[in-house]
Amino acid sequence: MKRLTGTAIINTAEGKRIAFTYSEIDEETGSIIEDNKKESFIALDNEFLNTIHQVENYIKENRLK
Repeated sequence: MKRLTGTAIINTAEGKRIAFTYSEIDEETGSIIEDNKKESFIALDNEFLNTIHQVENYIKENRLK
């Protein structure tokens, strides 16, 4: 099984890059197969981009004032 361990939204020239890290765990033993694996992608889906903007606006309104 894969467990999400971290996420980030990064503003790039290409658009909103979503970076994430995860660990892969053996479902039967609980042993860590691999950890700190990293992947990223550019967000293209309009509904997902709207969600990203909502998160950013929440931070601006509630954490940066």
